[in-house]
Amino acid sequence: MIKAIDGTKFQADLGKNINVNGGAMPVGYWNLIVSIRDCKLYSKGLKPHRNWEISDVKWYFGVKGNAQQIAEVLEKYQHLLTQE
Repeated sequence: MIKAIDGTKFQADLGKNINVNGGAMPVGYWNLIVSIRDCKLYSKGLKPHRNWEISDVKWYFGVKGNAQQIAEVLEKYQHLLTQE
């Protein structure tokens, strides 16, 4: 996974923290969770919000494919991050 995300905004944001329910969470992990949800919605024909675009997700995470494929890759990233 390290090579796959090398040089992406996702990798840079894993080092930044935000406050979520009184605890610290990496910005990159927050975006990962939200993007998994959004890609699953988009694959079913629902656009998460008016300004949402799949190309933004592709750029941020450095992935290619359709919404379902991207959601699967992002879930693999999540699984790898939660094992560490």
